[in-house]
Amino acid sequence: MKWLEEIFEIILPERNICFICGCQEDYIRESHICIACHAELKTLSGMLCKKCSKPLDNDSEYCNECIARQKCFDKAIAPFAYQGKVKQLIHDFKYNRKSYLYKLFGDEMVRLLIKNNDIHFDAIIPVPVHRSKLVTRGYNQSELLAGYISFHLGLPMVKLIIRRNKTLPQSQLSDMDRWQNVKGVFQLREQKELLQRVLLVDDIYTTGATMNECALLLKNSGIRHITCITIAR
Repeated sequence: MKWLEEIFEIILPERNICFICGCQEDYIRESHICIACHAELKTLSGMLCKKCSKPLDNDSEYCNECIARQKCFDKAIAPFAYQGKVKQLIHDFKYNRKSYLYKLFGDEMVRLLIKNNDIHFDAIIPVPVHRSKLVTRGYNQSELLAGYISFHLGLPMVKLIIRRNKTLPQSQLSDMDRWQNVKGVFQLREQKELLQRVLLVDDIYTTGATMNECALLLKNSGIRHITCITIAR
């Protein structure tokens, strides 16, 4: 079947190539990352908050943030911690036109969902960006990730949420201001069918304000269970 492999090399020229260092190894396949580069990405592990996956330094079930502020989603998960090389790669993904990194990140997200057996959803829903940002950047990074997950899990992607208002970048605001910044900026498109369980996809989880605002709309529309997934938190 060597001819089939050669066809794949033509159709998928980046196959077996690490997107970070550029090395080529047969074992890489569609993961797009070599062993050495993967070792530089800090994964979330150990004791994690059952609600938002924040690392805990004690044996509590929930972090102080989730105890102090009720979240509308059921749980949030991520393969990586938002620091070091991961932080740099996400910045490149969003701001340096390295849109192809969605394949690397998407593969890690799919692996985590399968590992946790979190694959039973009616739809995959990306967090939207404002149209002005879409014009400037050329793509919605969350939609690229959601599309990848949708394809590999065989589940529909539904662009159910619209971002009505342009807001200040969350990264420029304090934790408290982030919650106010996204209040009332989203709205839902009309649902063509009733959804019960959905996967909400974004790039980063920091305070959880954006995810929570989207989850509030989804829960108010009748959706019963919302799992959130991001590249990192």
